[in-house]
Amino acid sequence: MHIHLWPYKAIYIGISPDNDVHAHHAVQICIGLDKDISVQDFKAQSIHTGQCIVIFEDVPHKVLAQDNQIVVIYLEPEDRQNQQFLKALRQARSDGINTLPLTSKELGSISQHLFTDVDIDKVWKTVNKAVGLVYSPALSSRPEDKRVRAVIDIIASQRGCAIDMAFLSSKVFLSPSRLTHLFKQEVGIPISRFIVWWRVRAAIEQLSKSATLTEAAHASGFSDLPHMSKTFKQLFGFAPSSLFKPHTIKIHSN
Repeated sequence: MHIHLWPYKAIYIGISPDNDVHAHHAVQICIGLDKDISVQDFKAQSIHTGQCIVIFEDVPHKVLAQDNQIVVIYLEPEDRQNQQFLKALRQARSDGINTLPLTSKELGSISQHLFTDVDIDKVWKTVNKAVGLVYSPALSSRPEDKRVRAVIDIIASQRGCAIDMAFLSSKVFLSPSRLTHLFKQEVGIPISRFIVWWRVRAAIEQLSKSATLTEAAHASGFSDLPHMSKTFKQLFGFAPSSLFKPHTIKIHSN
């Protein structure tokens, strides 16, 4: 099992862990390396089965791939680089959960770029080509308020730690209530959830440095280990103690 973490993206490679229903703000692309996988959609009350499945952000779901070797790519929609890929993906597929076609050649290419020398850009290009995505600059994009972008950058730079609304609102000269409303309008989730998402990332980074679970919880801004474990389970469907080991996590700067 391996986890690769970039500032706005991540890859999990390994056996699919047992998971409960969960939802997170990153777009998730699941690829079964051995056989088809299934994802249960708790919003549409349906099950999707295929070798490659995309789950758009904030969709409650459960991955059904016990004992299957899988690759999971997480793409955060606020990142400018990710937005181009995701715009094309949305153009070709509806929001929610979708099955994407992959040939054996394309699957082999993805495996090569993951297991020899992890190159997420080449993985993206292969998936992009596989589903026939063509990015059009004319696609309408969600308007971006510069104050919201500044807040996103602050939260990301501090990994969600030691941040409160008074601090953030003062940085962009807005009242806390106005910033809360504007952030939800622009990003699609409450700012509190976005901060928690980055605290989880910070905790994973701490675990990569051989911190204990308790040390990682405190260093990343959680009140205690049970608080962090509960948050992990809400986001990923499992507790961090069941999966994360220091030698399996690699942090990438870009």
